Amino acid sequence: MAAYRHRKIYSQDQGDSIRTMINPFRNRIVADPWRPSEIDVTEIHSNAFSLCCDVLDSVQKEGRSTSVLLYGETGSGKTHLLSRLQQHCLTLPHLHIFASVRLHTSPNRFWRHLRASIVESLFRPARKGHSQLKLIFMRRLFLLCRKRTISLRELSTLTAAIQADSRLSPGMCQALQFLMQDRHIPDIIAWLKGYSLPESTCLELKIEPPNDSDEPEDSARELILELCRLAGATIPIVLSFDQIEALQRYPKDIGGLFRFGQAIRTLHDETVNLLLITCIQTFFLDELRQALMAPDFDAMSCHSLTLDILERHQAMKLVTARIEAVIQPDFDKTRLLQVLSADVAAFTGGAGKTARSILGRCADIFDNVFSAGVTPETEFPMVSEEDLLYKEMAKREAGALNRITPEDMDELMSAILPSLIHIRNERCRENERESNGRDIDMVFVCPERTTGISLCNQRNLTSLAAKFRHLLEDMPLGESEQLLLLRHPQLWIDAPLSIKAKKYLQELQDAGARLIIPSVEILAALSALKSLLSDARSGDLLRDDRPVHEITVRRWITSLSDAPVMVFVNDLFQTGSLS
Repeated sequence: MAAYRHRKIYSQDQGDSIRTMINPFRNRIVADPWRPSEIDVTEIHSNAFSLCCDVLDSVQKEGRSTSVLLYGETGSGKTHLLSRLQQHCLTLPHLHIFASVRLHTSPNRFWRHLRASIVESLFRPARKGHSQLKLIFMRRLFLLCRKRTISLRELSTLTAAIQADSRLSPGMCQALQFLMQDRHIPDIIAWLKGYSLPESTCLELKIEPPNDSDEPEDSARELILELCRLAGATIPIVLSFDQIEALQRYPKDIGGLFRFGQAIRTLHDETVNLLLITCIQTFFLDELRQALMAPDFDAMSCHSLTLDILERHQAMKLVTARIEAVIQPDFDKTRLLQVLSADVAAFTGGAGKTARSILGRCADIFDNVFSAGVTPETEFPMVSEEDLLYKEMAKREAGALNRITPEDMDELMSAILPSLIHIRNERCRENERESNGRDIDMVFVCPERTTGISLCNQRNLTSLAAKFRHLLEDMPLGESEQLLLLRHPQLWIDAPLSIKAKKYLQELQDAGARLIIPSVEILAALSALKSLLSDARSGDLLRDDRPVHEITVRRWITSLSDAPVMVFVNDLFQTGSLS
């Protein structure tokens, strides 16, 4: 980098304004397909985009679900491509739906995570500000009556007809009618996601709460299929999956991948309107194939394509687009392009580079060339991996503080605890859910003891009392067993237990169970660790444009033994009580 540190591409008069200009090559990671990129060079990955569009068209014409498997190097632009496809769906003359899922979850909660992610996508605004789910229902109503406005009586009659045609549940029909009236929307979203609602809310919505005997994973799967039936064959749904690698709770773990393959096959075989798009890193392809049953992998890869790295021509297209987007009037774009052209040509070489690495290279050049007074002695210091992890941890903790809801806590604990207990002791493993009791959400088998964890974040106090009763029926504990009851601090303060729930809880504690109320600071720290591990596994945690390996993050976590979050984790799996 020192070769061009002293090269100035601006006059002295320009210096002060340019020095404060935002680097046009920063913010290189597109982490969310719902956030359209400000700059999109359509020539890049045009073959993959065309394939997705053609296959999506076939879903609508043939009335048959299918899939696309996309793989490429870290930073090749997989999520950017999904963002382009999401924007494309908005431009099509007929209604197309887009949903995205980042798979940073536990295999034992896979369908519940998928359900919540899909519902969240369906409530994203689309045409004329309406949510995607509302547009689906409006379309179904219009096809029946060919009228753009209907009365409440007509709404009820038409909903009954759609219910019979698409095999919808009474609860779904009630939720859709409230949606059309723009009533109780937050509660409807929570119900569709499968969250526990207070008894008063269920009465107001006139929707039955979940049956305590129902398996939550089965209920989540059925609701997803129900939503697909609601859309019907005339409304295609793009369902994209990213961060597949984050399904691994620890190295070489295949439980989550196997569950993912089963789910893909179910969605492929039991629907008629889905385009399933799976994005993975190239190095992960063989591991994924080995973890899945052959029919599951086939259902995932009806079509497949590699996302190519960029050659010099495409690299310069990307660089030029970034430069042209600069709006500062006195900025010498021509001179910057001259400086970058020679370097990018040498950098890409004959083999090519990923979009992320090219933009990172240009960002560093821009910073160095536009920083007045830079000398080799005042070179920008390289941040160590340890410093990066501490900085990212602090930033992510701050972002999560006071934002983790009781429902988020269930997902968080299920996703992060298996990884942390394995980091603490590699001989510890999480049982598959089928081998647990019906009200025990996680079971960890370690050499010293077996720990069962029950997530007790129900807002419905009748359901919570029933869960305590069922747990009590499975007591007492063996000498090398412990049962932990986890409840969100907000619920512990704002939702006092019912008389029955208090009675059962006391009996559980008398029998040896421990009630644990983590602080909001601990929840934020666990959330930060979860996102660090997920990003590292998926190649999205970067240091100087190079991925930080998961092994590095795991080793760093072991060094945090005195940190409050790791003290909390250690206390969970030891017999001593929490302070």
